[in-house]
Amino acid sequence: MKYFIIVTLLGTLFPSVAAGQGAAFHEKPEWVNGYFKEMPNSYIEVVSASGYDLKEARAKAAGEAIHRRSLATGTEATVSISGDDVNVSSDHEIIVKARILDEYVHHSSRGYTVFLLVQTAKNPGIQYEPVEVSEKYAFSGRIFLPGMAQIHKGSTVKGSLIISGECLFIAGIVGCQLMANDCYNKSLTAKYNADVRKAYVEKANSWLIARNISIAGAAAVYVWNLIDGIVADGKKHIVAGKTALSMAPYADSNSAGLAFNIVF
Repeated sequence: MKYFIIVTLLGTLFPSVAAGQGAAFHEKPEWVNGYFKEMPNSYIEVVSASGYDLKEARAKAAGEAIHRRSLATGTEATVSISGDDVNVSSDHEIIVKARILDEYVHHSSRGYTVFLLVQTAKNPGIQYEPVEVSEKYAFSGRIFLPGMAQIHKGSTVKGSLIISGECLFIAGIVGCQLMANDCYNKSLTAKYNADVRKAYVEKANSWLIARNISIAGAAAVYVWNLIDGIVADGKKHIVAGKTALSMAPYADSNSAGLAFNIVF
């Protein structure tokens, strides 16, 4: 019976963890629920709009980003999207610069609703700060605690499975060792009955085998936790403000020149 329990744990835990490892994070990003950050050269925010087709909804959302930032000059302007770049222009010059960092589209019978994570430059003549939306995570000491790296990356189910598996195998190690010790102690009290003593010794050896299987299981889960914690992707998160050196022209009423910005 104990062998069946351990084999069942091995047979159910690892496929579940493996399934979590291969799962793609295509669900609704967390930033859709709201995000805003003001940086020295730009704003990062979420805008949304609906339309009968995807192109219309994207253009509306981009226009909403420009409207929120109050960057319109009062002249007639058009919003156009080229790849991830959002251009707002009048008949004479570009009046604002923005780009799409990430996008989420909801499609229903009523049309499309587009959510855009947009970075808008405070001045079209300056460079954006480095910002990206990534599924990659930097190395973290959390990998050494089973399940913690997975939970940090947003894989709560996978992290919980790893924690549960490790706890079950550790409990198996302790429980099997205690049962083996108990059987050996009983064998000593039955020294005048060879058959009973032999039976207790055989039971003790069986419990030790089960303990060794539990040790192997705990080690396998822990190694899997380390590998998965390092290489697996997680939910999309916004990485803003990486260290970078940027150069941009500037001009005011008294002077003009080049401005160097170091972003941390």
